[in-house]
Amino acid sequence: MNSRIAFSNFKSEEVFADSAYDYTKWREQFILTILQIASIVGVALIAVSFPTATTVARILFVGLYIVLFLITALPATYAIRSYTFLAILFIVGLNIVLSWGPWVDSSVFFLTFIVMASLLFDNRADIAAIVLSAVTYITIATLQQTGIYQINALNPATGESISAINWVVYSIDLLLPGIVLAAAINKLKQEFVKVIQKRQEIFEAVVKDRTTLEEKVSERTNELEIKTEQMHASAVVAREVAEIENVTDLMDTLPRLAAEQFGYYHIGLYLLDENKKTAFLQASSSAIGKELVGQGFHIEPDRRNPFYIVVDQKHFHIISDANSESFTADANFPRTRSRMTLPLTTRGKAIGILDVHSDQPNAFSSQNAEVMQILADLAAISIDNVRLLNETKSLANQLDASISFQARETWSKLTSRHTPAYQYTPAGVRPIFHPKTENSEDDLTMPLILHGQNIGAVKLRRKGIVTGWSERERVLIEKIAEQVALALENSRLVDEAQKNALRDKMIAAFSSHVRETLDIESVARTAAAELRKIFDLKEAEISIGATQIRSNVSTRSTGDV
Repeated sequence: MNSRIAFSNFKSEEVFADSAYDYTKWREQFILTILQIASIVGVALIAVSFPTATTVARILFVGLYIVLFLITALPATYAIRSYTFLAILFIVGLNIVLSWGPWVDSSVFFLTFIVMASLLFDNRADIAAIVLSAVTYITIATLQQTGIYQINALNPATGESISAINWVVYSIDLLLPGIVLAAAINKLKQEFVKVIQKRQEIFEAVVKDRTTLEEKVSERTNELEIKTEQMHASAVVAREVAEIENVTDLMDTLPRLAAEQFGYYHIGLYLLDENKKTAFLQASSSAIGKELVGQGFHIEPDRRNPFYIVVDQKHFHIISDANSESFTADANFPRTRSRMTLPLTTRGKAIGILDVHSDQPNAFSSQNAEVMQILADLAAISIDNVRLLNETKSLANQLDASISFQARETWSKLTSRHTPAYQYTPAGVRPIFHPKTENSEDDLTMPLILHGQNIGAVKLRRKGIVTGWSERERVLIEKIAEQVALALENSRLVDEAQKNALRDKMIAAFSSHVRETLDIESVARTAAAELRKIFDLKEAEISIGATQIRSNVSTRSTGDV
């Protein structure tokens, strides 16, 4: 995951680097493009003017073109290329003015010289170009008008020589467009710079947001990785704890495994008393904590007591020595710099506390607490489930013991009133009133087991040639003995149910006969007669007022009645 994020960051940096605007680089590319176009156009201009140009002009044009080609083709700085190109424009314009006067195409080159100076430089180069052009025109005009320098050219419109008015007009025709173009270009450059600055500000803001976003993504990724590791550790501990069925082993294992998986130097597990006023340390992961196992810690109603806060709010509590106001040092654990206390809750009730200590400042966060709280809840459920399981097993054992005792008592009474044994012989089935206790070697005796109690036995003897009993036969006979025991128990239960039904029927009939009259003597007489008849008695007597039999009514029923 980290490698993918790093590669993504690298690619995004390339994209943002390409998106950044470099004005200096743009100007270098701009002058190079202008020089390339000028090199192509220059060939055409030389070809057109070469036949009519003088030898000096030809040499000048070819030399200037060679210089233009060299600064275009060879590596050079921006300043060298720009100044050389402006110099070429100025020299060409100057040559035209000196050779043909102001009315040919010299103004085109001087205007180009002014415009390019304005475009290529920022330090008011356009003003310098305008001033230089004006001075050049004035100087040549002065030299020509004073006769110091002669220009062999006539006005193409009038055929006259160049006058002072002509120089003034052509100078104005040159300077006015130059000034307007320079002003327009400066205004355009100012707006262009503003756009670039705005774009740069937006770009920097985007880069800043991107950096912030990457930091947040990296932070969230690290938090997610840490939380994933903690969830894995929590799952390992929960899996180990879930397999333990003994409360003592469970409480000893939980702090030890949690400390190993999460890297905390002490974890203690406490159970609360019924009033939730005392927490008893049951298990600890550290040597210091193991010395305190079994001790009770009073939970005082104090807002600085983490145990009280956890039990009262049923919510985890985190403190660190970085916050001296809420942190309270524990004399038993002097290494502790951060502490996290979590409630062990089940069915909405707090049954204990999980106390986690770290020797690092600010070692716990809400994410750590959430993961540990899940583990604490699982531990509480496991402790409660194991405790309920043990109680259920204890009740089941008590029930089995009670059923076994009842089975022994019931069958002891039953066998004392009935024939103890039956034997199958070729002559048929006959009762055995005094069964033999000794067995011969070829006999197989299988006990009749009911609810863990021996209520009898099945004794088998082969006929004919005596052979041993195979394991398969023993297993089969054992299963048959189990079914016999169940059949005997079912028969006993059916017999008991029939007797109970007969008893209920007799009671109902007795009650019916007794309630047929409302006279006390008639009720007593009828009751005595019914009791004698139901139980086939020789005599039945009912007395009213047992403490004063002689003075009260006495009713007797005999067989002669």
